[in-house]
Amino acid sequence: MRMPNLSLPPPAAAAPLEEGQALGVWRLIRPLPDGEQAHAGQWYSARHALATEQQAAVLVLDRSDQGAGVMLRYADQAGDLAKLQHPHIAVPSDSGVTPDAHPYLILEGTHGEPLLPRLEQLELRERVELLVQLCEALRTAHQQGWLLAEIDPAMIWLDPEGNVRLMGLGLTRIPDPTDPFDRGLSLGASPAFIAPERRNGEPPSLASEVYGLGALCRVFVCGWEDTPKGLAPLRSGAGQQWPRLKEAQRTKLDMLLRAAMAESPELRTRGAEGLADELREWLGLSPPRSATAPAEPAPTKPAAWWKRWLWLGAAAGLGLLAMAARVADTAEPTASSQSQPHG
Repeated sequence: MRMPNLSLPPPAAAAPLEEGQALGVWRLIRPLPDGEQAHAGQWYSARHALATEQQAAVLVLDRSDQGAGVMLRYADQAGDLAKLQHPHIAVPSDSGVTPDAHPYLILEGTHGEPLLPRLEQLELRERVELLVQLCEALRTAHQQGWLLAEIDPAMIWLDPEGNVRLMGLGLTRIPDPTDPFDRGLSLGASPAFIAPERRNGEPPSLASEVYGLGALCRVFVCGWEDTPKGLAPLRSGAGQQWPRLKEAQRTKLDMLLRAAMAESPELRTRGAEGLADELREWLGLSPPRSATAPAEPAPTKPAAWWKRWLWLGAAAGLGLLAMAARVADTAEPTASSQSQPHG
């Protein structure tokens, strides 16, 4: 039997879609800038056609190998990924194809906007706090069997409350290290965020995730990016606050970034959780206390010696007054009885 000759649409970048364009039950509102020059598609805000109070973010993908890989990954793990619940993580809830054959993904909810275009508007401390939030969200993802295989700054958003929101298209199941056939799904990412062992064909791991988070931290903090000619400053003013740090602050942060992006996985910071603790320490915040550790009472500031004597003197005086009152109450009936005439 002769197989039919199937012709697929040629690769093409996603063409701009107009406001009101219908994608299933969703209507596009406007495109959202993500700050990435070479990205797999275009983000849009959208509103439900019937329940207009319901909103969503829509990613219309290019017709490319990467776009096809995103859709294959979603088809493979959509049911399990929908169970991942965290206020700082959004996952796709639906998918489809536009009239001109571009695949798209729907992420229901109000997610805000991509963070990268707004990065220079934030203070350095705010950026580091957002990174801590991201690492803590990934802690929950790890507990549910997921890791962030690809780090893409366009997938890091700022929600309406000013918190981080991970658009979790790069999440994948943590591969089983004992299964030689479980290599994990990988769609590739920007070269600056790929760990050396991943470039050599190794599966994604918690160590490669830390490398990508370190590269993201470098962009957020220093405003650097990888180019064919090496490191270069971002076009935005994201790195302008780095020179204003004290030398001790720069040294500590530089050591932190180098540890997260060490060439050898064994030398890197231990997981996103460890990176969160180090960033929190840099911020001057206390690390989270273990649930099993008893809470220690807060130290009290000793009062000056004269204040202690003053309080002791006041307490002693009140005690003497109370004693005198009791003696008077006891003596008064006796005296009155002696004053009564005898019958």
